[in-house]
Amino acid sequence: FSAAFKLVSAFTFVPESAMQDSLMQMLARFTTYMAAQFQPCQEPNSEGEACGCFRSNSTMRSNEDGVRTNADMGMVCAFLYKYGREKAVLPDSITWDMVEQMARQSLVFAYSTHKANRLKPCADGRYWGSTGRRDRVWESSLWAMSVAFQAWFLWDSLTDSQRNCVYRLLKAECQYELERDIPTGFRGDTKAEENGWETDVLAAATGLFPNDELAPQWRQRMVEFAVNSYSHPSDATDTTLLILGGQQQRVCDLYRGANLYPDYTLQNHDYFHTSYQNVVIQELGEAAIILNAHNTHNTPNTHLLPQSLLHHCREVCDSVLWWLALNDGELAMPNGNDWSLFLYDQLTSYSTMACLLRDADALMLENRAFQMIRHRQTTTPDGSWLLRSDIGPRRMGVQAHRVMMTWLMHHLWSTSGMQPSTWQDFRRRHAKALVLPCQKVVRASTASRFSCFSWSEGLHSYTGYVAPHLADGMLPEESNIVVPFKAFNTGNILGWYEVEGKATNAVPGGDPLFTTDGEAWTLTASLLCNDSALDHRFTIYSTPGNALIYINNVRARENATIIGEHGGLMAVSMDPATRTGRRFAHWQNTVCIDNMLSLVGTPGKAITSSSISNVNSILTTLIAVNGGNERRSLHEGDLVDNCYMVVYTGIGEADTRRLAQAITQIEAPEGWHGIVVPDIDGRRYLLLSHFFGITGTCTTSFGTFTLPQGQCIAAEIP
Repeated sequence: FSAAFKLVSAFTFVPESAMQDSLMQMLARFTTYMAAQFQPCQEPNSEGEACGCFRSNSTMRSNEDGVRTNADMGMVCAFLYKYGREKAVLPDSITWDMVEQMARQSLVFAYSTHKANRLKPCADGRYWGSTGRRDRVWESSLWAMSVAFQAWFLWDSLTDSQRNCVYRLLKAECQYELERDIPTGFRGDTKAEENGWETDVLAAATGLFPNDELAPQWRQRMVEFAVNSYSHPSDATDTTLLILGGQQQRVCDLYRGANLYPDYTLQNHDYFHTSYQNVVIQELGEAAIILNAHNTHNTPNTHLLPQSLLHHCREVCDSVLWWLALNDGELAMPNGNDWSLFLYDQLTSYSTMACLLRDADALMLENRAFQMIRHRQTTTPDGSWLLRSDIGPRRMGVQAHRVMMTWLMHHLWSTSGMQPSTWQDFRRRHAKALVLPCQKVVRASTASRFSCFSWSEGLHSYTGYVAPHLADGMLPEESNIVVPFKAFNTGNILGWYEVEGKATNAVPGGDPLFTTDGEAWTLTASLLCNDSALDHRFTIYSTPGNALIYINNVRARENATIIGEHGGLMAVSMDPATRTGRRFAHWQNTVCIDNMLSLVGTPGKAITSSSISNVNSILTTLIAVNGGNERRSLHEGDLVDNCYMVVYTGIGEADTRRLAQAITQIEAPEGWHGIVVPDIDGRRYLLLSHFFGITGTCTTSFGTFTLPQGQCIAAEIP
């Protein structure tokens, strides 16, 4: 075999000043999209002020889609008008007068339609916002925060009447925060993100109106919400003193309940969701920004940043996020995502850690995420951030929001004197296999690739993910070859069967068994599939080298007819944001894709591929190396399959063929499955599993093994 493929990062660190210029220009380019969405109102508000609104799927309505979209885009226009006139070049069709008009009229619409002002109803005849415990709308404080930023950027040119409208809006939203209980809970639906945005609106009121008689109450409540964003069970007994307004308060006295699991993970939408895992850091960072609203200098007031504001942000990064970071700045999604993929929506969370907590790892990851967002914007003709947005303009506004906040972070807390981590050092420090026990997620990062698998019990999801580390000379847009994908409760790696007259699904057949050994991990588990017609038992071995090995043993639990097979599956991106023209080199049961991802399936099985379709805003094809569409009639107890798949990364077609030819299946007793797999560096790995309890002993040329049912041997062999 050829020498091991040398894998290093192709990213070049962009200095802060150049990144700032790019971020501003990216937002300027986005004005083409915003101008196309802007719609002036036919009638002014009751004070005679002209107003307008950005279109959405719910244009001018009082719900999240209508209000949040308008608030985010209006905020970005106001930001550009304040900071961008001497820094950015607008598209030919856009003028600064247009940017100012969109900023002003959308602000008028936002405060006019709020319940605290009632100067103009929304298109649905209602007003938006919360005014107290008995009159509240979920998430309205998040929308109000964007309105507050928008007003801050335009503050010097607002009339006293307009400032009062903003004041009444924020005072009403904060009145609700003063009256309500602080929510907690971590199973399925954490309140961490919600408490983060409640922190923001209180920070906005405090920053814009620091001398108000209610400001001390807003500040106190802000810290209580901040501490109870990433609240951890250990806080209940934490006597650490936080200084607030000259007073000392213990963490345990501020604590209301946990929003994080003991391992610092969280769940939202009923599963471990890395977008929600990180976004609290962004929110707390945004609170730090707007606390400086009345600071007339370019340097932030450090006394406006209480330590408690970033409570447990470092622990969440060190315990969870950094172990899921990929070398393009993306965070791995073990369960996939339920919105647009490859957004790099953790950008401002990285910025918060880099700028406020001076984290060198975050600085490196932020720079890469920024480059990927910049690249993806170049794939659109109108400055929008992605093609095929899952929720239309609202997604565009949220993404612009993040890009803007990252610029502000560096504007206030420059990192020009910091040295970022190198990817190679970061990867080595996070190489070892690690289990996140509360979420049943296992991951590792070898020199050649990242791998993970999730056993999600909330929203059932039993999926894996492999991300090649970029090879020398590759472009950043080539990094996302594998799409985080789930379907029918499974997805990448396992795939699924279609059984006549049965639904396609999977539920646990017992608890999974995870083991870790250095940079290697194994998972042995059982799924009852297709309305429990099939018993699918499998082991995955992520070796310390290049190979990832999957073997299974599937039996019929009743008479059944299989009509489709999609095993050994991987979702491959075919998108302008990644690559549309990939090279698929097929050979027997093997496919090598762009010399970046090689899949080797079981001899005799077919390689199948789906048509290209939109998977969470990414055009994707599904490749299965243990596929087929022949009808197979089975009786109860019959063996359905004894298959394998081996995944290699960063090797060429010839090496893939040679490796595939050298894979050996072990002759084993019924109920066992064993395989010997060569790696590109000359090492060989044995994976042997005892799936069903026919006999507990297997004799091979490597020795005799006695294993309880449900356990495996995974090891390097001579």
